[in-house]
Amino acid sequence: MANEGSLLSIRRIYYRGKLNSCNYTCSYCPFGKKSHPASTTMQDKQAWSRFIAAIEQWAGEALQLFVIPYGEALIHRYYREGIIRLASLPHVTGISCQTNLSFSADEWLDELRTTPALRDKIKIWASFHPEMTSVESFVRQLHTLYHAGIQVCAGAVGNPMAKSVLSDLRNALLPDIYLFINAMQGLKSPLSVEDIRFFTQLDNLFEYDLKNASAQWDICLGGRSSCFIDWKGDIFACPRSRVKIGNLYQSRKLDISLPCQRKVCDCYIAFSNLTNHPLHRIMGEGAFWRIPDKPLITSVFFDVDGTLTDAQGRVSESYAHALRYIAQFVPLYLATSLSMEQARRKLGKTLFSLFNGGAFADGGLLLYDGQSRCLPVESLPDVNEKSAKITVHSYEGQVYKYSLLVYEKGQRENILSLLKEKPYQVFYKPPLITVVHKEAGKKRGVLHICKVLAFPLEQVLIVGNSQKDWEMMSAVPHSCAVMNAEPSLKDRARYTLNPDRLPAFFRFRKL
Repeated sequence: MANEGSLLSIRRIYYRGKLNSCNYTCSYCPFGKKSHPASTTMQDKQAWSRFIAAIEQWAGEALQLFVIPYGEALIHRYYREGIIRLASLPHVTGISCQTNLSFSADEWLDELRTTPALRDKIKIWASFHPEMTSVESFVRQLHTLYHAGIQVCAGAVGNPMAKSVLSDLRNALLPDIYLFINAMQGLKSPLSVEDIRFFTQLDNLFEYDLKNASAQWDICLGGRSSCFIDWKGDIFACPRSRVKIGNLYQSRKLDISLPCQRKVCDCYIAFSNLTNHPLHRIMGEGAFWRIPDKPLITSVFFDVDGTLTDAQGRVSESYAHALRYIAQFVPLYLATSLSMEQARRKLGKTLFSLFNGGAFADGGLLLYDGQSRCLPVESLPDVNEKSAKITVHSYEGQVYKYSLLVYEKGQRENILSLLKEKPYQVFYKPPLITVVHKEAGKKRGVLHICKVLAFPLEQVLIVGNSQKDWEMMSAVPHSCAVMNAEPSLKDRARYTLNPDRLPAFFRFRKL
């Protein structure tokens, strides 16, 4: 890395002032129980001004800054003014702050009125504290900032006693806003399986916060391209490290020969510095802010069984709500082994109508924006109808799929033997045998639709749940496995997210 061992190598800075008190008194937070004398506030203000002056004179390349106070900073006008001042610097490309949103969002936007362009640079990491505020008040504040063009994320501590209110919070937030859940430290008993399932449903990335990560100094960005600076100017690899590697006001040198000596990275900021962490694949550059990058998506293809439906074959209301939401912005398509009739029956007419078509019967039938392509299947060889229940799937008089239910093993083997002699593509999952055209395939079907409709593959999202789906998912950069997908698919897919969380990670917009 260029300039390694020097401040000039730093691209991202976390800053924490002398502030260590809060206007909230949450039972689980040590800073809510401290008062802040005027002298300490003055020291904090002076330290903040000194830091700003140093950044104004920064001789390195572009910077991203993140204020992570012990307590609430944005209730103090000098922090808000300082953030605006830093955001106005051409070499500062972004600045964020952790906050409980207890300040007036409208007043801050009023303070920004003379420099509205700076809103694109400002981010907010907003923490919800149910003991101190209501869902309605918190969401109103956050949405005010979001609608003004400020990027935001929301978070809360995963307290099992607060599951109901956290569910209300997720439902009240716009689907576009990422809600993260922090694993609650100091619990007298570990989270139950149901607790983990619940929090993972709210935040599909919860497992990373729950498990933390092993500290790996050789692949850590801390001290190399990112660092933590305290109110005295002392520099550390990250907020969890206690090994001082330099000082902002004394020298440009950083002693990165001193590893942080920690065994685990036990907070988000710490493990997000690991270059091999899945967060970077899922959130992109936004991992620094805990705000997903949101790549542009102009069309989405969904598998059905196990992807949109649960083990009972039902589509949850949260999934249905997400589909209705996404369908407002981009065309949706299905990519399924089901026939068109089976897909309509499983999804129901209302949900099915949200889709512009798709690749049905493993690509045996393609429907897209009023067009169709059918790969007809030759007639089946003579099969004893007493030994098999045969369903014929056709479109406009052409058969594109046969489904055979055969419960007796010997009869299945006989039928499979007969089918092998024909130019069919046969799928077998006892007791079901499915027959489609030999050239049918989900991948071929999806690529055909994308080509005809001129969908750029780099803007196509494909969502599936089984290893069988990987062939089509591998055709695009944005492949997504649902949370209950087969482990082998989750290992390969770029994202592991459920359909109801997609709007928080992608920007959906028509071409």
